[in-house]
Amino acid sequence: MKNDEVAAVLYDISRLLELEGEEAYRIRAYRKASQSVESLEGDIDEYYKEGRLRDIPGIGTSIGGVIEELLRTGRSNLLEALKKETPLELYEVIEVPGIGRKTALKVHRALGVTTIGEFRDAARSHRIRRIKGLGDKAEKKILDAIERHRKSLGETRVPIIRATAVASEILGYFKDCEGLLRVDVAGSLRRHVPMVGDIDIVAATDDPQEVVDCFCNMPITRIVKDKGEHHAEITTRYRMDAKLRIVSREDFGLRLALDTGSKAHLSELEKRAAARGDRLSREGFYNAGGEKVKFPEEDGFYRALGLEYVPPDLRENRGEVDAAAKGTLPDLITVEDMRGDLHVHTEWSDGANSIQDMAMAARAKGYEYIAICDHSKSLHVANGLSIERLRDQMVEIDRLNDTLENFTIFKGSEVDIMPDGSLDLPDDVLEDLDIVVGSVHTQLRQDPDVVTRRVLNALENEHLTILAHPTSRILGRREPTAVDIDRVIEAAKENRKVLEVNAYPDRLDLSDEHVKKAMDAGVMVSIDTDAHGIAELDYISFGVHNARRGWATKSRVLNTLSTGALLEYIDRY
Repeated sequence: MKNDEVAAVLYDISRLLELEGEEAYRIRAYRKASQSVESLEGDIDEYYKEGRLRDIPGIGTSIGGVIEELLRTGRSNLLEALKKETPLELYEVIEVPGIGRKTALKVHRALGVTTIGEFRDAARSHRIRRIKGLGDKAEKKILDAIERHRKSLGETRVPIIRATAVASEILGYFKDCEGLLRVDVAGSLRRHVPMVGDIDIVAATDDPQEVVDCFCNMPITRIVKDKGEHHAEITTRYRMDAKLRIVSREDFGLRLALDTGSKAHLSELEKRAAARGDRLSREGFYNAGGEKVKFPEEDGFYRALGLEYVPPDLRENRGEVDAAAKGTLPDLITVEDMRGDLHVHTEWSDGANSIQDMAMAARAKGYEYIAICDHSKSLHVANGLSIERLRDQMVEIDRLNDTLENFTIFKGSEVDIMPDGSLDLPDDVLEDLDIVVGSVHTQLRQDPDVVTRRVLNALENEHLTILAHPTSRILGRREPTAVDIDRVIEAAKENRKVLEVNAYPDRLDLSDEHVKKAMDAGVMVSIDTDAHGIAELDYISFGVHNARRGWATKSRVLNTLSTGALLEYIDRY
């Protein structure tokens, strides 16, 4: 069996254990093991043959036995036994936001329904309300949750991390095409829009047919939807479409700008060109004398319009054209500006790696610090730390800091914001932490006034440092809470709190629009990965680009500060 196949079995076991209501630590153990196997660089079969399975992080005697059985027989007795008790399909139901595990099991056992469609039909025929302990309100809640989920599944766009991976694979094949002079990704992906529909590629060549043929014959190509002398469109094996536009080297800059968009940004550029006596359209740029002008580079095109170069992240018609005309575009934050990550997880809760491993990986990225923010005690499904375990973790962090030079591990916690807005840890614990990250994880469908007051109460807590993923959205799967973000930003400013730009690609929360509001209000933000493993520290680039889309500058991002300056800031506020 391949690594991904073993990882999939371990993950399925974790899902079935969750359905059965097993202890959170056991669920997390299988999930961590799945992550470790999936990210393993070598072949797991070689680890097995060499007796090194226990060298893999998160693989102990019990899980190691399951893996050995899989590699030896191709099956797992544990998985098959769990499937007999509860169908795996039921997990899809509990993943629908608004339908919990207990409710799903109760309905399944009473009516024998398993799939989302069967649950929907049972609700529509009013069979769920007849189940003892539920009723018409519970039935309506289930039906509403399924309808919201159904709409989210109709979304044809994918999170930017998936689109980035597909584009990288395309370019990996495509860059070796004979005759290719230049190539770049355009469209919404180049603008770093959080959800991407398809992939736009612009290429320069003196041999269009050769490059078009090469594009259509890549191993990643599943279907050729359209093919012409200077263009092609394919469907990849990942069911994402990719479009190619071929131009000459001299036209590359202009075509890249036109295909990057956005439509609203280009419309403003067309107006500006017309006001200067020029003409800009999808066909090209013509000066006042009617002569077609070529631009091999984008910055020359913007200069011809009397503008500063506008970074792709800003091209959304949010005032960037006027700012470029006045020379007042912001000096945007960059990945190189980041000095640390203030929200990461470890194996102490639901992460895959140790504190030391996460620290070493962060230092290898050139960081000065990280904050270990494992979950607090109320989030049982994420193996939240009891107060005693958190105290033990603080001791471990102090021990590690004594061994490190030029790097600091901050003691932190991702503390649940309770339904009333209080924090999940007492003051005497909170005051011993360097960083307190507050998050809403439960009761996400509270009414607007209720959830807003909940968050405002947390922002008024003197111990809170950062409000994490402020709207709790998950792109393509869960809508944001009904929190009033304008009031949240106002309260953050009033209470000198920091709002997180969560870089996890499924979140990107604050959204770019909300980052812009925070910048306009003078609120400090922190760009953090919420990493649950070493590889996820690289998610920082997604957060940085999301912040750039909101016009964020280095001076307004907390974790661009040096260690000393960060400590001064926290002590001051």
